[in-house]
Amino acid sequence: MPENQLNQPSVVVTTLLHYNVEVRDTLEYCLNKPAYDVGLFKNKKRSVIVEVDQNTPLKNILNNSKQDEAGAKLEKLIRDFYAEVYDGNILTLGVDPDGKEEVRVDHSQTLVIYKYVLPIHQNVSAMINGILNDAHSKNIDVAEVEKVYRAEEKMFSAVAYLTLVGDLNRLFAEYNKARQEAQGAITPVSNFIQQDLEQVIRYINTVRAGNRVTALVFKTMEDKINALVETMTGRRDLPEGKNHNDLMRETAETINLYVRDCEAEFRVVYPPLVQKLVAQAGNNANNGEAA
Repeated sequence: MPENQLNQPSVVVTTLLHYNVEVRDTLEYCLNKPAYDVGLFKNKKRSVIVEVDQNTPLKNILNNSKQDEAGAKLEKLIRDFYAEVYDGNILTLGVDPDGKEEVRVDHSQTLVIYKYVLPIHQNVSAMINGILNDAHSKNIDVAEVEKVYRAEEKMFSAVAYLTLVGDLNRLFAEYNKARQEAQGAITPVSNFIQQDLEQVIRYINTVRAGNRVTALVFKTMEDKINALVETMTGRRDLPEGKNHNDLMRETAETINLYVRDCEAEFRVVYPPLVQKLVAQAGNNANNGEAA
């Protein structure tokens, strides 16, 4: 794509949105699923690193930000993300008993995925927000990409809460089991689980602090998550007639419903935007060949 078109606000935002979607979709591996799509895994693995290896809008922004070290720090974070998660031992390719290629996930290390996905997504979102604000100040029409950006922001928060609360519930159950097996005593095992629990809660707080979604249905979901965390940490009494399992189930159901609605909205607006970018790139390439 020609340099002048590559730098158009809508084009830049679309490419950054696409990158954030690939980063966000890495959270899929924090879910304990029977199987993961091998093709999608390979696409994500390539997309995570290619944007900082080639001349892309993201790479250009990072290069221009290196004077204040912000760009260098984010690029290092992305490269560490690729090396530790996609090219390390957390996500690997293997062969199943039928001889078919499969994605293998070390679920004992999935908290590392949050360590990278949350700040990378947050930083790229800040870039997008800055570009949109600049476009508004110059009266440039970015309504279409801004609509997709808002939908992606909701989708990211929903998926992040889905996976994090799933880990929260799992770890809380493991912690209680460890304490029960030790007749209530604190042990090295329960301490280890508690540290992971506290880290997950910090990640939940990071998602809450970083999003700008104000819809009442979203805030209702966040309130339920906050209430769940507070009952688990002893800062709130359980509702009369309910136990922790009831709250965990109800909160998970609320999140699942919200994810379903967000995904439906996102699937309507995102693919057409990407298809338009791909078509534009194809037209430019054909025109270049004709010239």
